[in-house]
Amino acid sequence: MKFTFLLFFTLITAHCYQTENENFLIESNQVVWQKTYETELTKETLIDKIKTAGNFENVSVSEDKLTAEIKDLVIDYKGYGESEMSTPMYLSRSSLKAFCIFEFKDKKYRVTLKNIKFVQKYDDALSKMGEVTEIETFALSKKNTEFKNGFLKKPSKILNYTFSKSTAFKNDSQNSKW
Repeated sequence: MKFTFLLFFTLITAHCYQTENENFLIESNQVVWQKTYETELTKETLIDKIKTAGNFENVSVSEDKLTAEIKDLVIDYKGYGESEMSTPMYLSRSSLKAFCIFEFKDKKYRVTLKNIKFVQKYDDALSKMGEVTEIETFALSKKNTEFKNGFLKKPSKILNYTFSKSTAFKNDSQNSKW
């Protein structure tokens, strides 16, 4: 009975914790973003939309999985409702690259982003253009076992907005007639 209660409590806590962290998780001391979407689209239609979205390179499709790389993804702090001055510099002056996994099941798909890195867009007093920094530098503390409070405020919300916008695919049948 205690084991069942403990298991139930752990599962509920893990789900709530992921929601509070804007779909960010810590796996093996690395930051991972993961989100599941409900969809009416078929697997084939989803794969076609992913391939033609323009955000994904080196796309590889297997039975129930698609892997790809994201390079030069613009962090959409303006779409989230922030200005450059109110956004942390490491977000406003960088683009993103990451490894992306799409997993497909009936009427849903899960997106996982790993190896998330910031790429400096231009030279400034602190960094050189093209300099690459892992997300863990800004997001994790205590030997990469906990999220920093500062990251869980605005940065995680802006990144969640950017990632969600890039990985949500809907049926746009009204645009199919041209």
